Amino acid sequence: MVVPTPNAAASQVDTGIRVITTPLVYVLGRQTVDDAELNRFLTDHGVSWESDSEVAAEVLTETAGRLCYMSFAKPRPGGNTAYLTHIKEVGHGSVLEHAVWNLLITGVSRSLTHELVRHRAGFGYCLTGDTLIYSDHKCNGRREGVKKRPIAKLYEMTKTPHGRSRLKLLRLRCLDESTNTFTTGRVARVAHSGRKPVFRVELEDGKAITCSADHRFLTRDGWMPLREIVNGLEVTAAGLAVHGPLDRPIGTNGLAAYKDRDWLRTHYADRGLEQAEIAELAGVSTHTIRSWVRKHDLQKPPGSWAVGREPWNKGKRYRAGWKHTAETKKHLSEQKRGERNPQWKGGITPYSITVRRGVSELIPAVLARFDYTCQLCGKRGGAFDTHHVLPIWARPDLALTKSNLVPLCEPCHLKVNNRELDYALKFGAEPTAAAAIDPAARPKPRRRLLVPRFKRIAAVTFAGEQDTYDIEMEGANHNFVANGIITHNSQLSQRYVDESVAEYVEPDIIANDPELHAIWLETVKQSHAAYVKLAERLNAKLADPAAAAAAMLPPDSDRTTRRKAARQAARSVLPNATETKIFVTANARALRHFLEMRGSAFAEPEIRKLAGAILDVLQKDSPNLFGDYQKVALPDGTFELVTQFKKV
Repeated sequence: MVVPTPNAAASQVDTGIRVITTPLVYVLGRQTVDDAELNRFLTDHGVSWESDSEVAAEVLTETAGRLCYMSFAKPRPGGNTAYLTHIKEVGHGSVLEHAVWNLLITGVSRSLTHELVRHRAGFGYCLTGDTLIYSDHKCNGRREGVKKRPIAKLYEMTKTPHGRSRLKLLRLRCLDESTNTFTTGRVARVAHSGRKPVFRVELEDGKAITCSADHRFLTRDGWMPLREIVNGLEVTAAGLAVHGPLDRPIGTNGLAAYKDRDWLRTHYADRGLEQAEIAELAGVSTHTIRSWVRKHDLQKPPGSWAVGREPWNKGKRYRAGWKHTAETKKHLSEQKRGERNPQWKGGITPYSITVRRGVSELIPAVLARFDYTCQLCGKRGGAFDTHHVLPIWARPDLALTKSNLVPLCEPCHLKVNNRELDYALKFGAEPTAAAAIDPAARPKPRRRLLVPRFKRIAAVTFAGEQDTYDIEMEGANHNFVANGIITHNSQLSQRYVDESVAEYVEPDIIANDPELHAIWLETVKQSHAAYVKLAERLNAKLADPAAAAAAMLPPDSDRTTRRKAARQAARSVLPNATETKIFVTANARALRHFLEMRGSAFAEPEIRKLAGAILDVLQKDSPNLFGDYQKVALPDGTFELVTQFKKV
């Protein structure tokens, strides 16, 4: 484990508060070259070649470039330096994607990391191309169902205008950490980072995913990198993965919330919600909740349901011996129909089926009326569906009216479904009747609520070096479901990290002005003091079972769970200046793009300072790939990064 030294530009201004003005960058990972394998390739192809560079990233980049034209036999004069300069001159940037670094960045604010994550190009790539991404697709408001697509295919979609337009329609499944339930989010960017060492992670339920050692997964203790989850991860010379005990489960794709005993107990036993209310939350019937309450053995004591309630027949008097009229019998029957019947089991036949009973008898007459012709595409003969011109959800009274039925072939029926009002006039509906229907009145389909389930890791094996990809998500949920496993980008989480001793990043324009510095520092002190006080009091408050239940925590929650919940709530007062750390993986091409964009004179000063710090370590690590950049002083005393080889 690498333990960084304290930030040299940090100063202690108060107990628990340190002010930072300069970021630090640590190079934790570099590529290596298997010389034996490279020589075997050259021998098999009858050529002899050796790079004059000792930097693995530069050797791999030159190898990839020469492979494009098999130019090993006649190398360009000037060695690796001249070759990579030529690569940058002609803009052959794709070969630079094979050079990868792992950087640990500290001393930056959370506002910077949000900008870095949101606008990154090539950072944090962790998943191999065959990884399946779960998504919902909507077209014209119609949901086409859950699909699984390889992440490499999503990346290919970014290369064409049509693909990019389709990508905007995808809604990837992701976890809403504020509710611990699954939702969907938009794709902001899909990126490719070339090749890097990866590991295959297999779970006890058969799920598997191939990723880098630093890729993060959800555990019961928060987001953690793979190498930490498996208690250390190394590769032997023979290509075997060496790790510690596999005793920490990771979060996987959704389990129906009502099937999770803790979720159902929290809502039914602790919060005291009615079964109908829980059913509405979970997106299922009341009978389903009643059944799972029984399966989880969560039934309340006999008679407890009646506490505080008054019987419906209290005070009523009865006299036997009379006979009901037919009208009274019909009225009583209606009062005991459906959910009002004590024997109600949730309804076996859905309403949508019940209301359509009798349509089948009308089909022959409808087909004959329209001469067995699809009323949209004009196809004659074959199999037809019967379509309601004015939808049943708006006009159930017309469900069995022949004039409200038209024949459509199956493809056309699928096209019209959920867009009935767009075609109503075409199919002969009365304009006034169609205009009277409010589209907003369409019933919203209930979505089943899902919560994470945690599975133990069965095995971790080294899978060599493979092309890797990553997805940037829009919005607050920076995670997505891949191969049925919840994955995340690498950034320090304030949800679980104790900030009682915290560091804050001060902008130079404030630090250089004593009056502004005093205002900023006072604000930071107040926010920090509020966080510490809230965390302490919340931790004490959650020790009370009633308060824990109100916070939707199980009554038997341990100290760790209560402490995380307290920090999670208290963090809301922390400012954007709070220092954080982020682990990123990026290739040479992506890093050059970052240096050009964030090292520009027009970039925000803090991220420009970070670009300079990253350039310092990269020029020392690989001068042939990054030596063309220069720091040019600006009139305000800062600098910008410039190069003659732009947009490689």
